[in-house]
Amino acid sequence: CKVSQLFTSLLLYYEQRKQSAEKTMLFFSYFKDLVGQEVTVELKNDLAIRGTLHSVDQYLNIKLENTRVVDQDKFPHMLSVRNCFIRGSVVRYVQLPPDGVDVDLLHDAARREARGA
Repeated sequence: CKVSQLFTSLLLYYEQRKQSAEKTMLFFSYFKDLVGQEVTVELKNDLAIRGTLHSVDQYLNIKLENTRVVDQDKFPHMLSVRNCFIRGSVVRYVQLPPDGVDVDLLHDAARREARGA
């Protein structure tokens, strides 16, 4: 029956959204712990910006302070930018400080994810 199929499809959709939100929250919690540290954010347009992480929200939007462009020759128009807000959907990578990675915490999170907990 079509109503039953629709209901099943909706349940699957909401379960996938819930899992996606849980993964986003894992990253959000991790990035919140990095506030005040220097990170490099590479955008999908190949612009890489290094700066101090000022804040991050649940959508992984990032606010950086004391910024500088990594490739100044390629993006000279960005030299005067000192603070910026980066929409989470345009981020390709976030390079973390070497001492900012808690390997044990990441292993635990990966184990929980693998178990489906």
